[in-house]
Amino acid sequence: MGKTSNRRAWRAVLFVVLTFALSWGFDLLLTAVNGGVSFPELSITPWGMLAPAFVALALQVFAFRDSPIRFRALGPRVRWILYSYLLLTAVYGVVTLLAVALSAARAALQGVGAVALTAWTMLVLFLGGQSDPEARQRAGLSLGNVTYGQRFVLGVVAFILSQAGLNLLFGLGELQARQGTVYGLPIPAPWYVPALVVLFIGVSVIGVPLSGLAAVFGEEYGWRGYLQGSLTGLGKARSALVVGLVWGAWHVPVILRGAHTYPPTWLGVLLGIVFFMLWGLIQSYAVLKTRSIWVPAFVHGVVNSVYAFSMSYIVRPRHNVLSFGLGVYGLACLGIVVGAILRDPIWRDGS
Repeated sequence: MGKTSNRRAWRAVLFVVLTFALSWGFDLLLTAVNGGVSFPELSITPWGMLAPAFVALALQVFAFRDSPIRFRALGPRVRWILYSYLLLTAVYGVVTLLAVALSAARAALQGVGAVALTAWTMLVLFLGGQSDPEARQRAGLSLGNVTYGQRFVLGVVAFILSQAGLNLLFGLGELQARQGTVYGLPIPAPWYVPALVVLFIGVSVIGVPLSGLAAVFGEEYGWRGYLQGSLTGLGKARSALVVGLVWGAWHVPVILRGAHTYPPTWLGVLLGIVFFMLWGLIQSYAVLKTRSIWVPAFVHGVVNSVYAFSMSYIVRPRHNVLSFGLGVYGLACLGIVVGAILRDPIWRDGS
């Protein structure tokens, strides 16, 4: 038992070191190529989001001999879901580098990157439905409890919208005026509000998270799937807290670079780590309740998409620290939610 725990611990450390080195190193490479152009400027998904799953899969498929997903240990359909993700990560890295280096071809390369991410999601839907359920479970790709998954999505949407409402109620945010366009689509004035609702549900809640599933899968499979599973000896709640802390630390360069909602200061870093630890517990809770990595991956995409939609078209906070949502008041609300879910017996070891 002791040897198994030690082996898991060392493998967890190896995974964290390689993931940080690969994702942070890639960001440094981009800086060297073109002086620090940011991903928002590129309008391209950060490559580092794919890195955690890439490292976790590479280690399990090729390095760890006792891995249940060791090379050729699974059926061909599940195997190709995993292998195609490794290929996607490599291809997307090349596309990102070319987009940085070749500004004239940037728009075309943005399209190539978006198609590659969406194509992987379509491949998963195609192969996953035809694959052996036992093989999917061994690979950590089970669909899990869909009913719980739907509740998580609805809960996340309700929480984000409630934070926008609180910002408006307490004068901490500005109601966004009718802009005439939503997602770049021109909307006639009489149809603006109905179109906003339809696009919110169809695009922000469903379309964007689904089309970008590959990127958020990269984080969730690595952090909540592999790393959390490697730390089970700490207990469920402690392992989730550790994963959240590591997840927050991994985002530090993004915050300091000014590419995140939090200010690029050490106060912003502190608030960011608190947020990622709290939200990490919710993501871990989704894994425990649904026994699926797809649910937290989709929820992750919903958080990113719905928060961006809320900021752009509903209520924008006046201050990114003294506000609800991701500000300190929002973190307090999030802490209350986390306190409530930690009362669930599922956190007890053995349950």
